[in-house]
Amino acid sequence: MTGLHRISALMRTLFTVGMVAIAAAIAPGSSEAQTKGGELVFVQGSNPPSLDAMSTSSQASRNINMNIYETLYGFSEDVNPIPILAEGVEISDDGLTYVFTLRQGVKFHNGKEMTARDVKASLERYRKVGATANLLSPVKDIEITGDYEVTFHMEAATPTFLEAFSSPRAPAVIIPEEDADTEAGKNSFVGTGPYKFVEYVPDSHVTLERFDDYTADTRYEGMDGFGGKKTAWLDKVTFRIIPEPGAQVAALEAGEVHVLEQIPMPAARRLESNEDITLYENMPWAFTTFIMNLNVPPTDNVKFREAVQVAINMEEVMAISSEGLYQLNHRWQYPGSTYDPGDIGAEYYNLADVDRAKALLEEAGYNGEEFVILTDSNIPQHGKSAVVIAENLKAAGINAVINQVDWPTALNIRMQDEGWNGWTLQMGIEPFLGPVGLIATLTSPARPHFVKPDPELDALYQELISGTTVEARQETFKKIQQRMYELFAVVKVGDSGLMQAARSNVKGFKPYRYPRVNDLWIE
Repeated sequence: MTGLHRISALMRTLFTVGMVAIAAAIAPGSSEAQTKGGELVFVQGSNPPSLDAMSTSSQASRNINMNIYETLYGFSEDVNPIPILAEGVEISDDGLTYVFTLRQGVKFHNGKEMTARDVKASLERYRKVGATANLLSPVKDIEITGDYEVTFHMEAATPTFLEAFSSPRAPAVIIPEEDADTEAGKNSFVGTGPYKFVEYVPDSHVTLERFDDYTADTRYEGMDGFGGKKTAWLDKVTFRIIPEPGAQVAALEAGEVHVLEQIPMPAARRLESNEDITLYENMPWAFTTFIMNLNVPPTDNVKFREAVQVAINMEEVMAISSEGLYQLNHRWQYPGSTYDPGDIGAEYYNLADVDRAKALLEEAGYNGEEFVILTDSNIPQHGKSAVVIAENLKAAGINAVINQVDWPTALNIRMQDEGWNGWTLQMGIEPFLGPVGLIATLTSPARPHFVKPDPELDALYQELISGTTVEARQETFKKIQQRMYELFAVVKVGDSGLMQAARSNVKGFKPYRYPRVNDLWIE
């Protein structure tokens, strides 16, 4: 049921080009060529819904926010927790106490030094506005135990806590204490990162500039995932909002912009021999999913949702939406990863079985009610997926209609209990986080992607985070995989990649979960 489907010769060429570019960017001695100054223009397709990093899980926001803010702990390049603003953590033998010591001399963008008071205030705010606030659910209380020390007292031993706490999905960033009482989206956008916020003009751009008093983490030789030693070479970084992919590519070719978050595959094919442009493959990048709203008919009926599952031609959706850079995968983890659950649920995947779907619709008592597919115009995979899914469902007798809006509007509608039945979503950061970070987004008290909580999934999440060994957690995740194919609340369509592009004079670029504009320079 799995298998990598690509435009083979092209992809091998692009992968080689990308690896050569990455190797050059991190090769020994490359620092001799680093140049301070200049402005880099990074292009993305949609507005950031918020620049309050705690309150949004949007990739469009994370692209920018992770260059402004930092966390106590974050993920390394190989997705292991590492200290960033913390010196480290001491965990008691019983797992009930976590003592975080803080790096001293770290400055906020307003010139104030970070202390334990800021850390406690930030995390208490995260409990209120954090888009993944349940990551702090295991913490009973946070105590200031020194000017540069905070102690977490836990409700119960939670072996996976540090992994979950390091999540960048909606990161538990540290902000000044005076911002702690602000509502979601109303903070001052002050962080400790290498670049500071200057202005945001919706539908146009967000501007950052180098924070000259940035406190680099000298424990590392260079950047490492979300942490490490970060160096801001550029004077200014502008994140330009250009919704139309063709306009993005034209701007890159003309030299008006430097980096594209995503380049369409046809354009990548055309530009692969262009010496002025370097292409980078980021694979796997995201789960392609179709999320259903369990609060309203007809999607409140499990048999109807099962009919949707078996009606969809996953290979057709993936081939068209990804333009060839995809992998068929029914799993809720990447194949070969630590928590790969194997073939559980495979019997429901990539069936495109119209007759079976029709029989399930009859069993559900479906009478042709409108099935509203919510999608957006900013992320190409979303809109393309919606069109193919709609045709698949119509063939099975479902009255599917598409409501395409801009990305911020789609996010707002999706948070409502009514007004939509299915939503096309690339889940990018969630599978990157591993099982705890992924399933945290589907359980209470976080507002689940499918709106209505499932008590059985909630219980399995608690079992997962309390598993004392990897083996125990692997067995729990198999049960989670089974539950996902009983609930049919989210259709796993497949795994997609992301092709990125930059002007060849941009040095130090290395694809990751967000564009790290630190350690980039323009030759």
